[in-house]
Amino acid sequence: MSGHQAVRALLFDLDGTLINTEVHSDQAISAIAARHGIAGYALPPNETHGRTWAHVAQMMRAQTGIQTDSAVLADEMLDHWKLLVREAAEIPGAARAIHAAVAAGLRVAIVSSSPRTVIHYFVERLGLGDCVDDRARIGADSVTRGKPDPEGYLLGARRLGADPATSLVFEDSRAGLLAARAAGMRAMFITCCATDVADNRLLATSAFRDYEALPESFWRSLAAGSVDLTQGVSA
Repeated sequence: MSGHQAVRALLFDLDGTLINTEVHSDQAISAIAARHGIAGYALPPNETHGRTWAHVAQMMRAQTGIQTDSAVLADEMLDHWKLLVREAAEIPGAARAIHAAVAAGLRVAIVSSSPRTVIHYFVERLGLGDCVDDRARIGADSVTRGKPDPEGYLLGARRLGADPATSLVFEDSRAGLLAARAAGMRAMFITCCATDVADNRLLATSAFRDYEALPESFWRSLAAGSVDLTQGVSA
């Protein structure tokens, strides 16, 4: 797929891509496991970052023998996580970048493993209500299969009226990058909150640290098809 092809739609992950919340996910997992008698429990990033709480709960039950229903565990972790992330920091430059992308004529969706209520909360916190239409906010409760399945990204592109070939994904997790690849979409790997950067970089079209590392002309160049993403954008 050409790195020069003009982009029509941008599909952003949320956690770790627009908001720095991944560390809070790890804290919520450990806290709820401890509540159920399992001290010091943790999962590797590839099993948590970009994954749904339902997936995490299933992994927790399988590894620890906790008998609590997976749906109950998932709700407990989500509720605890929501308390932790109330003051989570924006990924540097994220909101300004999305406003610039919309000004350049690009359509924007958010495709997250968090539920839509969480997407709505952070869209308002970042002042993006006029940039991301309600129908373009795709959460875990919008699909039947979470990342790394491509369902969410394909749905987001359809909601924006875009083909996969003209859609560009922004992701920080292996699960999300795999979902983008399975959807036939190019992907930008944002590394400031990512783990396993060297390996996961191989799944992306290009990589960058955070949005402040992108040149001001980046969004206009995307829309014009005048930037070759395969050559890299920034360190």
